[in-house]
Amino acid sequence: MRKLLILLSLLSTLLISAPATDASNPFGQACKAGGAGSTVCTTNGANDPVSGPNGLLKKITLIIATVAGIAAVIIIIISGFEFMRAEGDPQKIAHARSMLLGSVIGLVIIVLAQAILTFVLSRLK
Repeated sequence: MRKLLILLSLLSTLLISAPATDASNPFGQACKAGGAGSTVCTTNGANDPVSGPNGLLKKITLIIATVAGIAAVIIIIISGFEFMRAEGDPQKIAHARSMLLGSVIGLVIIVLAQAILTFVLSRLK
């Protein structure tokens, strides 16, 4: 179960934070150099289908964050049941506590990744 928790946390971190690093304008220099009349250069950031406010990047990361958030909440519920089934055994309590801590850390990472993505996309306009 611990390996699954680590895998889910790592996967959600990589999948959610990676698009935020790719949210730059690769055509910025080309538009300044002389291609300002091309379709790519005349696209307004607010209307951009990829990085706009309702763009593909935002939608995909929202879906991934939702799935990862649901998985984290399920793990929190499971860790609560583990606490109840521990019956005072220190090893079982430690296992349940580590599950709870890992899922809460995962939720914090998910929220921070969404905040960073929103910030980066708002600066692309």
